[in-house]
Amino acid sequence: MPELPEVETIARQLRARGVEGRQILSVRVEWPRTVEPLSVAVFCKELRGTTIDRISREGKWMMFSLSSGKTVMIHLRMAGSFSMESGPHDRLVLQLSGGLSLYYRHTRKFRRWKLVDDPQVILAKLGPDALTRRFTQNYFCEAMRERHRMIKPLILDQSIVAGLGNIYADEALWEAKIHPERLSDSLGDAELGNLFKAIKHVLTIGVRNRGTSLGDGKTNYRDVEGESGGHREKVKAYGRGGKPCERCGNPIKKIVVAQRGTHFCPSCQTI
Repeated sequence: MPELPEVETIARQLRARGVEGRQILSVRVEWPRTVEPLSVAVFCKELRGTTIDRISREGKWMMFSLSSGKTVMIHLRMAGSFSMESGPHDRLVLQLSGGLSLYYRHTRKFRRWKLVDDPQVILAKLGPDALTRRFTQNYFCEAMRERHRMIKPLILDQSIVAGLGNIYADEALWEAKIHPERLSDSLGDAELGNLFKAIKHVLTIGVRNRGTSLGDGKTNYRDVEGESGGHREKVKAYGRGGKPCERCGNPIKKIVVAQRGTHFCPSCQTI
């Protein structure tokens, strides 16, 4: 579930906790399939003794740039998170200099730690990050016009726009008053401009509110402090099926679009 705002929140918190600049003294992998494509033994050997020079993010990927010149690419998948304290679902543990331990946990056993020589091996496959200057209105409008696809799965395509997931796609479409099943090349210039601005807006607000948590289950998003995202009270569409639209008062409807649960207002977002 973690999307751009959640990954950005965790990256900022790790930097604030002083993870950057610390040496990796030891690596313990509790679930071997967490790492790929290297074996656990090789992965641990490559990380030991290196320093985490920089923590950054691109789309939904978090990156630990190491003093060795290599980069650890981390994707949180459905429920990955970090903590400074051990827990029941820890999959990988970094013992850092200065007495700091970093625990990566996931309630499900998904793999997604990759050690690469060049992060562009992965990042080159992504579209522009939605909160960077590379993501321009001209680029977005052209990308939408030249394709004949339903708008929601298109903006979820990470090769087109990096960072959007199910929650913020629904929120952006609600804000722009666009039905999730509209075909991308049917949208006019004004509609595309509104959607572009809405994508930027909902992600920016999501980051400001430290991400979105929409429940109390084990798979729900938690930040490094173990707290739920503060954006949960701000959502307008996602997870609000049957509740009144804050714009028109009619019930929010839930449907399935491209195998994804989708929330929208049938009155405000007509097809």
